[in-house]
Amino acid sequence: MIFDTVENIKNYKGLGRVYKALEFLANTDFSKLPLGRAELDGDNIFYMVQEYETAPERDVEGHFKYIDIQALLEGEEIIGVAPISVEKTVKEERIDKDCCFYYCETQPIVMKAGYFLVLYPNDLHRPGVSVGAPAHCRKVVIKVKCD
Repeated sequence: MIFDTVENIKNYKGLGRVYKALEFLANTDFSKLPLGRAELDGDNIFYMVQEYETAPERDVEGHFKYIDIQALLEGEEIIGVAPISVEKTVKEERIDKDCCFYYCETQPIVMKAGYFLVLYPNDLHRPGVSVGAPAHCRKVVIKVKCD
């Protein structure tokens, strides 16, 4: 897992596709992009611009084939994180959608505009949790295919 600010992406030059996705994140005005999915490099790198309301509780998820880069564009949320080795119970598997949901405890990270979080397949995460009252958020999630 990497938690950092967009100004520091130069520190990740050796990360191949992840760095390419971080450059896109740093150099794109997402306020001008519509909601939904678009491709940068076919199924190797694609992104989704999302808007939603945070909630007091969300599911913990993990992925197998893709790395998530999550960056909040507007609003504030908590993303709970945990290593995949934590004690957990499978809630639901969606292998065809590269997703599995779990019951487990997570540690909170407060996300604000300008920060990003890189979540590898060994990083479970619980996005979209409210910081206090539910609030509106705009986010980009960039999916980077694992080699």
